Amino acid sequence: MDPGAPRADQSCHPARCHPMARTGDRRPTARLDTVMSESGSKTAAAQDHPRSQYWPLYAAGFVTAFGAHSIAANLGAYGREHHATLLTVGLLLAIYGGAEFILKPVFGALVDRVGPRPVLLGGLVGFAAASAAFVIAGDPGLLAVARFGQGAAVAAFSPAASTLVSRLTPTGGHGRRFGSYGAWKGVGTRWARW
Repeated sequence: MDPGAPRADQSCHPARCHPMARTGDRRPTARLDTVMSESGSKTAAAQDHPRSQYWPLYAAGFVTAFGAHSIAANLGAYGREHHATLLTVGLLLAIYGGAEFILKPVFGALVDRVGPRPVLLGGLVGFAAASAAFVIAGDPGLLAVARFGQGAAVAAFSPAASTLVSRLTPTGGHGRRFGSYGAWKGVGTRWARW
């Protein structure tokens, strides 16, 4: 009788009853409880969610895209009215994208650490505050700070929203849902330029 095999009156622990465990193979084996939890999570992920649960994310994507690009579309008029140089207007346009480029990986890591919901809500609140500051600011320096705040807020909102879309979507439907999310952001971007 194999000394590593359990007796009939013993419960079979996955670490001892796995065939590799009895042959002395020390390679890592999948724990039964891990496999069961993974299969359970896959079953839960396969459950479809009502379409209405996606609409707040679509709306938030639309609003942030519309707000950011409507301000960008009016920077030329601001430059003419305040006799700002072309370089100043260009910097005000570029600082938004620069903030996104620098901070999206940072906020993406924060989403992994604390979850998407608080990061998404913080990004939306920050975007509203930065947009309000942009409206009342007149000095180019303050406008640059507000524009950076907009970019930072979108850098927080974007990975959090994408994570929520992914978690709500069952396997096989990610392309459609991400396409819809991107389409509403595109509508906000296009509408802002009219």
